[in-house]
Amino acid sequence: MSKLRLSPAQRTMLHNAVNGKPLLLGLTRTSVSHRTHSTAQALHRAGMLYGIDHKPTAAGIAYFKATALSD
Repeated sequence: MSKLRLSPAQRTMLHNAVNGKPLLLGLTRTSVSHRTHSTAQALHRAGMLYGIDHKPTAAGIAYFKATALSD
């Protein structure tokens, strides 16, 4: 199974969700002001986040475990 490619903003947002931090932490000013809604929606569509409070799914958590194993 190939790993889903995420943009830097998507990786940052997913990493924050997995670690219980605010989703916007570490995003650039442009990302925050214009595209955070689209980024969160893309993560929901990819099955990485769920619910109105944007909790990570098992696939979202596994994304970073797979990254650590492949490095």
